[in-house]
Amino acid sequence: MINNRKLRVLHITPEPPENFCGVRLVMYRHLIERSPFELMVVTNRDYLSNPESHEEVRLPYLLYRLRRSRFGPLVNKWLADFENLIWPHMPTSQFDEIIKRFNPDIILALAHNGISDISARLARKHRVPLVGLFLDWFPIMKGHIGHRWTSALLSRRFHRFYEQCDLAFCTSDGMKDALGAHPNCHVIYPMPAKHRVRQLISSKSRKFRLVYVGSVENFYGRMMCELIKVIENTHDLEIIIVGPNADWPTEILQHAIEKGIYLGFKPTEEASDILATADALLVVMSFEIEHRHFMETSFTTKFLDYTAYAKPIIIWGPEYCTPVKLVSDVGGAYVVSQPRATMVADALRQLMSVPSLHDSLTQQAKKLHEELFNPDHLQRVFVNEIEKLASAPNAL
Repeated sequence: MINNRKLRVLHITPEPPENFCGVRLVMYRHLIERSPFELMVVTNRDYLSNPESHEEVRLPYLLYRLRRSRFGPLVNKWLADFENLIWPHMPTSQFDEIIKRFNPDIILALAHNGISDISARLARKHRVPLVGLFLDWFPIMKGHIGHRWTSALLSRRFHRFYEQCDLAFCTSDGMKDALGAHPNCHVIYPMPAKHRVRQLISSKSRKFRLVYVGSVENFYGRMMCELIKVIENTHDLEIIIVGPNADWPTEILQHAIEKGIYLGFKPTEEASDILATADALLVVMSFEIEHRHFMETSFTTKFLDYTAYAKPIIIWGPEYCTPVKLVSDVGGAYVVSQPRATMVADALRQLMSVPSLHDSLTQQAKKLHEELFNPDHLQRVFVNEIEKLASAPNAL
């Protein structure tokens, strides 16, 4: 706080805080659910969960209309290239007006692509301290870039933005290592849910139930489909999957829906009730080579959410991914570091047949939740470091 008032934080992001998934969910938990600051969200996306405290900034009018027209999908990559490469060098009058009106103490920017450069320019121009959120390596992510050839350039600018920040938050040690040295950088794992968890519910089925809640598209979807096939061929195991927009083959998707395997998207509270019925919980990270850098730097929110349930957690992912590296140091989960889905089934049977392993993993998950992944601790670090920067004598 400054003079007994909340800090005014201008959050510039293409992923506005929302109780949904991914980066939006993490920042919703930090900024909206706990409300430590007087907040104004500025976004270049045309969906606003809370229009009263959000401002939308737009591309030049003709490009904005083109994106929303029937031709939008045909030119989307080119528009993304413009947004990432050219827009950051254009006049910032839309942003300037918002800053003049809101008068922020801090600019809190998601390290993204074009929006990062705009945020750095604004911080220098208006002499406001800059805080960067390095939550995913967006310069390599489909849906966040245009043509693939821009990725290397955007990654260099991602590094440069890190250097320009007065304070940086990294989502994992892997992200921090990839970005390099910084005089004021802190690792904060993705913020887990705040709601109370009912832990004493067990599966009504006699089968050993594995539950997964998270993304079910792209490589996640491919891994889920393989796992469904394996578990469907057993007599003692079952799987429940919760997540939005499954892009699976039609035959598998219809079968999973009919059998109650795939339940689609569920709000946090409903997903919590499903997680509470699990005998074990699943974290998935990609083995596909093209996603290696993403796996080495990102950290999945669901791992932190799961630990609150005091149930065994299985991480199905390569040895180089950040959750597996963390578990190898501090424990907290059973690691399946090979891509074969049959090995996940083997791990479940080991949990069934070795009570001491089941109990040990339960206690390890509980310890992670109470210590390293403790949401109150993570929020304290987040808020305290921002307040420290704002009150520093040499703050801009």
